[in-house]
Amino acid sequence: MKHASWMLMGLVLLCGCDPANEEVSPPAEVPQPGPAVLSPEDAGPAPQGQSEDPMPTTESPVEAAAVDAQILDWDGVEALVRSHKGKVVVMDLWSTYCLPCRKEFPNLVNLHKEHGDQVACISVSLDFDGLEDQPVEACREKVLKFLTDQGATFDNVVCSTPAETVFDSKIPHKSVPAVYVFDKEGNWVGKFPNLEEGDPEAFNYPEHVLPLVTQLLAQ
Repeated sequence: MKHASWMLMGLVLLCGCDPANEEVSPPAEVPQPGPAVLSPEDAGPAPQGQSEDPMPTTESPVEAAAVDAQILDWDGVEALVRSHKGKVVVMDLWSTYCLPCRKEFPNLVNLHKEHGDQVACISVSLDFDGLEDQPVEACREKVLKFLTDQGATFDNVVCSTPAETVFDSKIPHKSVPAVYVFDKEGNWVGKFPNLEEGDPEAFNYPEHVLPLVTQLLAQ
């Protein structure tokens, strides 16, 4: 028996596997999953009711049409009328110091709003008197303020030919207001007030100008 015990101990030492002293290696750590990182393409659509754009754009309001007034001499005024061939043309001669002119002017604005696609409205200010102390540019500032208040978004002219010259040699009228109507071919077919009929100041748009315009548009 003693001999067998020594043989068993020798086998244990030879193999080096003493069960009592055997060290057990700890198990390898299993990596834990971290948070997923998604690209914008992988993110998918935004939840319903939530905007994808954190700063949505806002459309700008439509700007109103600008009011302007160009400075032209009388030859330029006539060229402007001819440039609208194919439309009925209503040219209103007026001035800021003329009360009847200012009273009738809104009718020209309304005509443009209602028939601007068929009727070319032109306002011509005769405020400039040719005197050196009031250049035409100074007249334009005053005229433009009135036009802006009226919302006159059609062709507006401040005539650089002095008013006295216009009355003496360019038109049959000797004062404002005066309205001239041209047909689609550019022919001068109406003047108001009608100098051959009664009071030269007795005219208005509803009773005199508009019926002629309506007649020309129907042709």
